Order: sequence, then structure tokens, then C-alpha cells
Amino acid sequence: MDPHTIPAFAASLSEPRFRRYLNRYDGHHRLAIRLYAWNIEVSTAFWGPIGVLEIMLRNSIHDALRHGRSDDWWYDGVNLAQREASVLQATINRLFDRTGREPTPDQVVGASTFGFWVGLTGPGVSRDRRLSYETALWQPRLRHAFGNLGGVSRKELHAQLDGIRKFRNRIAHHEPIYTMNLTSMRDKIIQCAGYIDAEVSGYIAGSHRIDDALARQRDVLTSGSCVI
Repeated sequence: MDPHTIPAFAASLSEPRFRRYLNRYDGHHRLAIRLYAWNIEVSTAFWGPIGVLEIMLRNSIHDALRHGRSDDWWYDGVNLAQREASVLQATINRLFDRTGREPTPDQVVGASTFGFWVGLTGPGVSRDRRLSYETALWQPRLRHAFGNLGGVSRKELHAQLDGIRKFRNRIAHHEPIYTMNLTSMRDKIIQCAGYIDAEVSGYIAGSHRIDDALARQRDVLTSGSCVI
């Protein structure tokens, strides 16, 4: 079904949100609403690969940090910079408020944001010996969470993961991604998964539907036949 034929579809969008699509085609309403629908289609195609990477990342980092410690490693000698410490505590508080009980480590890990785990690959507080993630987390532990990293540095890894995080958040907030280099983002997701496990990375590479969605852009703009 062509979304252009459904008046309520465009009417449900705010004017500022839809304006970006109209501007893309100089006010051509039909193309703008079809582009909006295709943006949904290609966004949903990214969710599966990102979801696999997110679960891999958090579990691999969690395993590295709890090795030789209790499962709630955040109470067992791991110092976190203020940003990550605040995010973690907010997660614990939210779970406690929901159940009235201290959450289990598995519950905390499952409820923690993608940004929290990405943040642990960042610099922390580089000039503070206790809070420099390079020396306090990466060298002794976190580098083991990425067994196929090769010569890629922590800084390079963090930049790649943070780019995926920002991209993920754009999708989560239903923002336009059609102007971005989507093939590069696809490759970056597969590559980062490969740093953790080559077989899972291969599964993502062979099973995703991103390329199908990319190839359909012209057809969607021409016919309005979109799959969301």
C-alpha cells in the first residue's frame, strides 16, 4: 500500500519532523512521504544486527569484568568514572523501585544501556590512575573481551562502538538515517561483532536484510510499495 494514498499517515507526523523529508524533494509531498516510509523500512532492517551486537558486547564485557570476582563486579573493586557510575546506579535504582528488592547481577546487566557498555571502552578519566579505563579496565581485563581485535586500539574500538550507539539512538527516536552512509554502518556493525566472535559476525553478515532494504529505495520512491 502506498503511504501517499493515506491522508492520516502524513497528518500524524509533526510539521518539523516531516519538513526534513519535504525539503529533500523541494516540497514534493508524494516523494517525501514515501521516503519517510522507506526510512522506517531501512531502520527496522538494522535492528536485528544491532541487537545481536548489543547482547554480545554487554555479555563479553560483563564476563571479563566478573572473572575472578563476584558477578556484581561493580561492588567488588571496580572503580567507575562518574558518568558510568551514575548510569549504573540509576539502573539499579530503577530495578529496585520496580520490585522492592535488590536486583540480581543478571537483572542489572540485562537492564543496562548500550551506552553504558560502550562507555566502558572509553577513556574514563585519563589523568586519574584509579579511573583511567585504559590502565584500570582495558589492559588488565577488557581487551580479553575482544579476542579478535588484532591491532585495533581501545580508542579506535570505542570510536566505532560509539558511532553505532549514536546511530542506534537515531533509529530508536525515529530520526532520519537516509542521509547517512548506511553501507558503512552495516560494515561497522559486522566488524565490531567480529572483534568478539567471528562466527556470530559471519551469521550477521549472511542473515541481515539491510542490503534488501537499501536496494528497494528506488522502487519505494517510484511505487510507494514499502515494507515496514
